[in-house]
Amino acid sequence: MNKEILIIIPAYNPPIDLFNKLLDKLKDSFAYILIVNDGSSKEYTNFFNKLAKKYQVLKHENNMGKGQAIKTAYSFAYDNYKEPKTYVVIDCDNQHDIEDMVKCCQISLENPQSLIIGVRDFTLNNIPFKSKYGNKITRLMFNLFFNYNISDTQTGLRAITPNLVPTLLSIPGQRYNYELRVLMTCCEENIPIIEVPIKTIYIENNKESRFNPLKDSFIIYKEFFNYFLKLIIPYVINLILFLIIFYLINSNNDLTAITKTNFLTGIIGIILNIILNYRNIYKHNKIINNIVYISKKILKIFIAGIFIYICYNLLNINLLLSKLIVDILLTIILFIIFRNVGFKDDKKN
Repeated sequence: MNKEILIIIPAYNPPIDLFNKLLDKLKDSFAYILIVNDGSSKEYTNFFNKLAKKYQVLKHENNMGKGQAIKTAYSFAYDNYKEPKTYVVIDCDNQHDIEDMVKCCQISLENPQSLIIGVRDFTLNNIPFKSKYGNKITRLMFNLFFNYNISDTQTGLRAITPNLVPTLLSIPGQRYNYELRVLMTCCEENIPIIEVPIKTIYIENNKESRFNPLKDSFIIYKEFFNYFLKLIIPYVINLILFLIIFYLINSNNDLTAITKTNFLTGIIGIILNIILNYRNIYKHNKIINNIVYISKKILKIFIAGIFIYICYNLLNINLLLSKLIVDILLTIILFIIFRNVGFKDDKKN
């Protein structure tokens, strides 16, 4: 029986049959299992009381969210469990495989300063619609705001060593947004994220999930709002300076004037972007990766200047509208071209 691994299971109104099946397969493999009853309804009282006779069960009097349940478990484990060398958080719906848990923990022990996440294969046909496209949208947004490719931003299987607990406990968030904030903090604090491919298991189309597509999606995507502001502010300043410099300094509308103005203001925008987004975009990358990232932005500036000239002079589109159209289209096109050209191999197994 493995005594190096502590299994952590947050649970809120869990599917009892699936939870029992999960515990049946865990009990012979792991010596330490910590369950957090996150304010489940009264009808679950007897169920958790029975579990408490066999396992360590912590209880929230009211539902506080999955994130808080995980933090409660981390805090308790850090203070009370001395033998386990790694903690693995899993979901209570029996959709994680023991071999995958052990594999993640082994990699965690080999990389004690890293966050280990089990990533599913979303190309399979059995993926529920809301899971497949919810993860896809979150992945794209994470890539945009952090220049970091993560295959599965919503995975419930994660392993850490106890030395990361103080950092993870300091991260705000109580609900599903906490797991996303952990990934964000890893980027900002240069904590490596190692991806481990795991089995993709969905039981009955994941009908037992407690994830609310509207409420919880809003909570998750709200986390990106501050990062959106940090990206948009440099561009707004770039846009204002472009119009001021062009109309006040340039006396003609030729290609040279437009490209020079766009280049000058674009460079200012890049500098502001570095200042505002150093922690989330630049800090976690190697110098060469940052050079490539900035080079792509400079390439966009050169291309944009030419197309702004075409829209403004040849198509007679308003200058402001020309720049907006060109910048938006180029951003989308270049993002599609380069979205799979990341540096994950430098940071992940």
